[in-house]
Amino acid sequence: MPGVLWGARNGPGTLFRLIFNGTNWVPDTANSWGSGKALRYPGGAGDPDAEGVTFAGGRSSGGMYVSTERNNSANTVSRNSVLRFDPAAAGATLTATNEWNLTADLPVVGANLGMEAITWIPDTFLVSKGFYDESKNHTYNPAEYANHGSGLFFVGLEANGIIYAYVLDHVSNGFVRIATITSGLAGVMDLQFDRDLNDLWAVCDDTCQGRSVVLRIDTTGKFTVARRFERPAGMPNLNNEGFAIAPATLCVGNTKPVFWSDDSETDGHAIRSGTLTCSVF
Repeated sequence: MPGVLWGARNGPGTLFRLIFNGTNWVPDTANSWGSGKALRYPGGAGDPDAEGVTFAGGRSSGGMYVSTERNNSANTVSRNSVLRFDPAAAGATLTATNEWNLTADLPVVGANLGMEAITWIPDTFLVSKGFYDESKNHTYNPAEYANHGSGLFFVGLEANGIIYAYVLDHVSNGFVRIATITSGLAGVMDLQFDRDLNDLWAVCDDTCQGRSVVLRIDTTGKFTVARRFERPAGMPNLNNEGFAIAPATLCVGNTKPVFWSDDSETDGHAIRSGTLTCSVF
């Protein structure tokens, strides 16, 4: 199975580059990735509680973005930040190139009930669907936001199951909240945008019996829940806090792989795989 799986460990904060060895997904041994790469805040200090990971654009070379809910060195204090890292940087430690601290813009939550999930959605898709910009009270216009790249970042809170869409300024490290979205889940542990089918997935862990939802932009320009799913048949009620969707290039018989990461490593396994249809529901 070709491709790379990216994963984040919350403590100590670590980014992993995983490759398939024919049986299991294991850490890449090249370029200091063998034990994962330790993560640091800008300036090289701290230990980010890394929860979710995504990349912008078509490949990871544009940077890896990690959702974090606290500094493990001060673990009773919320610090809901998006950190950007350069995965091509040498060495076994990655220092964030940018931090967007969203704590003051989000509801007050416990230090371990914060920002679990993150995904990126391209402007081209959002514009084509008439996505509504709640901060401007009109249809989203990317040209109104300088230095934000070519898409928006969506983050999810564990405490309330709400999804928040942000513009992130890569020069000033400023941000603007564009939308607040109800998932219908008690908590959101991961978000994934299926870039082939244009579905936004929100998933919950054993708090919600492993349920997930698909959100789509409706005629008002807002993301709403379009489909609800129970956890996969045959999967126990695990503490799944990560979810990843393979690209359409891996479709066989109209199905493609999907992956869940189990925070509890039940039976010694952190990653489990299943399949998802390659066609629109």
